[in-house]
Amino acid sequence: MREAKTFNYRHLKLRHLRLLQLLETEKSITGAAEVLHLTQSATSSMLKELEAIFGVQMVERRPRGVVLTKAAHVALRRFSLALAEIESAYDEALLAHTHARLRLRVGTLTLAMLELIPDALSIMLSESEDIQVEISEGTVSGLTEALLRGELDCVVGRMDSAWQAPAEGATIEQIKLFDEPRCLVCRTGHPLAALRSVSLTTLASHNWVLPPVPFSTRLAFDELFLARGLIPPSPLVETEAAHSNMDIVAATNLLGIAPLALALRHIDVGRLHRLAPSVRLAGLPISLIWCRPGNTDPALTCFRRALIAASKKRRMRRVMPAATYEQSLE
Repeated sequence: MREAKTFNYRHLKLRHLRLLQLLETEKSITGAAEVLHLTQSATSSMLKELEAIFGVQMVERRPRGVVLTKAAHVALRRFSLALAEIESAYDEALLAHTHARLRLRVGTLTLAMLELIPDALSIMLSESEDIQVEISEGTVSGLTEALLRGELDCVVGRMDSAWQAPAEGATIEQIKLFDEPRCLVCRTGHPLAALRSVSLTTLASHNWVLPPVPFSTRLAFDELFLARGLIPPSPLVETEAAHSNMDIVAATNLLGIAPLALALRHIDVGRLHRLAPSVRLAGLPISLIWCRPGNTDPALTCFRRALIAASKKRRMRRVMPAATYEQSLE
């Protein structure tokens, strides 16, 4: 058990947090002083106060400026979240004064915008219109960084390896919502569309359009072949845009892979055909992820409840015939 230490909050001020942040970005006491509109002497004194409060050295002086110590980097990670929360509190206070609404900043993978988040918003708005939702789409790594910097309140996506590091383990929570199936597709009328089952050997002999490494769908695709002693086919076309991949497949003889929710939009209108590989593809886990202080956020609580309900609705829609599903809603 760690030895309990007394921390004197009375001496720590917001300006100390801001100073450490500026020393990281400006790499010099002079640069930080200019941003803070202080003299270099006053900024150096503030740094000494910060080091005295924590009892550790915060910077190492170099010929061309300063760099943060390991202890300072650890403190800055927490400070950045605190400063982001303070800025958010300021923004929300203004919103409450002018609109009487809470604000929720949601980061999401594009996949979740196809069905899940629109359904969740429909459920949430039917209960209350007092929450202003700001949605940002991005990649797993980009959303990870934004959440850890305090720029997002939650993420709808999958866990990144950075969130599973011990330093972050105590601050991140998640609820798994579902596993989104992946599927292999070809254009309607492609020779493979006539086959009831397609072997991996046959699939490996065709040309593909694929997302690049390290996208999780590409890794799952490669593993499908590697796990069975086969060399994964090298893509003829490589692009990050999943929607574009489907358009390319529909217009060429290339094969593709996509989350089922995306592929169905093209399959249902006759543009694409879902292939039946001889082995099963790994699904894509989708979760709601947030920082632990968000447990008491009423906007996040409302959104979490709506997401869980939307996930249940989505599962019912996938497993039931359309007529049966409509009857279940009556």
